Amino acid sequence: MLRFLALIAGIALIGVPAWWLSGVIPLSPPYQKGSPPDYLFFVKALFAVYGGVALGIAVSWVRAQRSGRSLLPRALFKAGMHGMLAACIAFFAVHFVYGMMTHGDFEKAIGGNLWGLIVIFWAVLSALVSAGLALLLYAWRGAAGYSPGSGGSRGPWS
Repeated sequence: MLRFLALIAGIALIGVPAWWLSGVIPLSPPYQKGSPPDYLFFVKALFAVYGGVALGIAVSWVRAQRSGRSLLPRALFKAGMHGMLAACIAFFAVHFVYGMMTHGDFEKAIGGNLWGLIVIFWAVLSALVSAGLALLLYAWRGAAGYSPGSGGSRGPWS
């Protein structure tokens, strides 16, 4: 029963950022009359959130496979958050360099004062996706990271 609830909560947490971003980002601005909706910014926002988490999880999964260890749900959550942090640093570094090249001024390089808010929303939405994936891993493999019915021992001391 607990795994079933973890599965439902995990699926819900993975879908919440896409659902929330679809309501927050205006897909059809008021100045576009009769034209199809503009999905480019929506896709960029989804790629930033889900791509950062996927980057961290992919790196962690490769490291776990090379060392021969299983990936635990807590490690999966941390990996997703580390991936978000790496993607955020890379995004702002590229944006800063591009702003310095185009404007040539340190104050104009960032281009606004909402970047802190963007980082906060990026972190919160990535945390929801990471938590959802960790719950799915918990529901799929169990709390110890083993696959039930695989014939292996249940813990390190058994």
